[in-house]
Amino acid sequence: ESGEGFDEDEDYPIPAEWREREFGNPIVHDAKQQQWEYRENEVVQGARYASSEFLKEVVKLWSLSLKKEFKVVKSSPSVYDVCCVKDGCPWRVHAYKKNYENPLEKHICYSREAPKYNRNLTAAFVANEMYGRILDNPHFEPKQIIREIELEHKYTINYAKAWRAKQKVFEMRFGTYENFYDNLPRMLATITQRNPGTYYDVMHFPNIEGGPSILQRVFFCLGPCVRAFQYCLPLLCIDGTFLTGKYKGTILIAIGVDGNNQVLPVAFAFVENENTDSWYWFLERVKAQVVCSRSNVCLISDRHAGILETIDKFQHRSGASPAIWSDVHHRWCMRHLGANFHDKLVQEVVFPESATKKLLDELTTKQQTADSSASSTGRTSKPFSEWIQDKPKEKWALLYDTNGRRYGIMITNHAECYNMVMRGSRSLPLVGIVEFILWGCAKYFRERYMAISTDLSNQSVFFGKRITKYMKTMTDKAQTYNARLMGTREHRFEVSCRDRSRRGVRRERTVQECLLGNDGTIHCTCMKPTLLHLPCSHVLAACREVSVDPINFVSTFYTKGAIAATWNQEVFGYGMVSTYTGPNEQKWYIPNPSLKRGDKGRRQTRRIRNGMDEAEAGKRIKLCTQCGAVGHTYKKCPQNAFPGAAEAGPSGN
Repeated sequence: ESGEGFDEDEDYPIPAEWREREFGNPIVHDAKQQQWEYRENEVVQGARYASSEFLKEVVKLWSLSLKKEFKVVKSSPSVYDVCCVKDGCPWRVHAYKKNYENPLEKHICYSREAPKYNRNLTAAFVANEMYGRILDNPHFEPKQIIREIELEHKYTINYAKAWRAKQKVFEMRFGTYENFYDNLPRMLATITQRNPGTYYDVMHFPNIEGGPSILQRVFFCLGPCVRAFQYCLPLLCIDGTFLTGKYKGTILIAIGVDGNNQVLPVAFAFVENENTDSWYWFLERVKAQVVCSRSNVCLISDRHAGILETIDKFQHRSGASPAIWSDVHHRWCMRHLGANFHDKLVQEVVFPESATKKLLDELTTKQQTADSSASSTGRTSKPFSEWIQDKPKEKWALLYDTNGRRYGIMITNHAECYNMVMRGSRSLPLVGIVEFILWGCAKYFRERYMAISTDLSNQSVFFGKRITKYMKTMTDKAQTYNARLMGTREHRFEVSCRDRSRRGVRRERTVQECLLGNDGTIHCTCMKPTLLHLPCSHVLAACREVSVDPINFVSTFYTKGAIAATWNQEVFGYGMVSTYTGPNEQKWYIPNPSLKRGDKGRRQTRRIRNGMDEAEAGKRIKLCTQCGAVGHTYKKCPQNAFPGAAEAGPSGN
């Protein structure tokens, strides 16, 4: 019986085993029965299999469970015949599309000692075994693959085979490295059709040997990210990071920042390397497709020569043609500026690292010379004040930042953070990297909109979590200030701040002057409202005296409405059209042969370390990529301490 409001599943829950495919072992004779049956890790006479590939995998699994090796006698589309590698052993498996009288024999051979290696553990077999685990964790190291094979099959494999197996997994999922250069433009064309506002551009040159063109550069920006950037801060953090796959290359990225200090991936480009021409090509399209008519956008980057020359070309006219981007503002990353100074210092003066750190502190804080530290070498070092005096102050000093173009962001950490997010995907084929970016952006929009949507209906919340915390801290700080009205026709105050380090008559007070404009502008001698576009504690103390709501002095980019407008975009995938992993009948593009890595195996390092890394080097924090714990690496992970692991192979010790 059924009635209104009746829910059968709710009143009569179905047991989990009922949902299993073979529950009750039913046999329906009026339908076509499945033609293949098999047992797990065992091959029986008369068994049938769906394909020859599946049969080969089952035979390998059975052989590994028996701790035996076999060799292939014959392998053809209609016959698969294997036998034991030891002479005199009648063990064999014969698979044939027709009847065969004696297809299966048993082993009579035995081994006096347990072997460590098995010839049937091929890279393709290991790839099939580890497919899911490697895709779930692209950081899965070859040594971890070796460990998993030892634990599961009691055999060990060498490092090269584990590395090849990992590469085969990526090719099984994303296609070969040669095919993805031809599939990438097709994939981006589909994404453009599915996501309005998306733009991509391809740069190629003809092949001197004839045939498909050589793909050199690809630029793309997602339409949802372009629309979201209009509600973000008017700045972009730009940076480049190298590819670690089969072909050399560099990814140029432009990252936006929303009102809650969250990264927004805006534009990407795959280029041959970082140079003036590639940066000009990338930023020219960023201006035309992302920034468009938005004025006074600031670019924060390192002092790469290609970036400096490109921005100089944008800001100035070239002959009779007007400037491409005349109102662009450029600021330098302080972290990279420190690295440049460190490298310059090491080139001029040679002394121990401890002396280097001490000298850097003296030069940056007290602006003193390094005579005492360099006396042992008989050479002198140019102090930081002399080294930096020729550099434009608005490029690196927050106090001289004109109109607060950098919104208090002093480093390119937002771009570096996204480079870290992409660390595991930079070794993938380009279609895999684009897929990672697409689904990552969809996740950003979904999760961050859900996070801010809960505050939209809350009338007591006006900003994102970061600015809400900032306003609360500044309000509590302003409670200890004494604000005195000094203006006659304008709200001009002198704010006296307490010196918390002294007491009584020895207490000194710092006085700041702030002005609350009738047009919604504010000014304070501490310069924080101009530089950060946020009211400082002195302004909040003045607002308290005249009962002015300080919310009016907060930039609109920090409001919850702007944050919600940033993350309410929709991203559409391409999976319903094609996977773009296989070869195409008509090939358009091929990779540049000169960019192919010549060395076999993986790269020895993942990061090019510079002098600043040496200056900041301390005791490295060990993080295990297997269990995620701090204090050890995957090589000494406690999860590896299984009973009998020492007997599994060399890496079990």
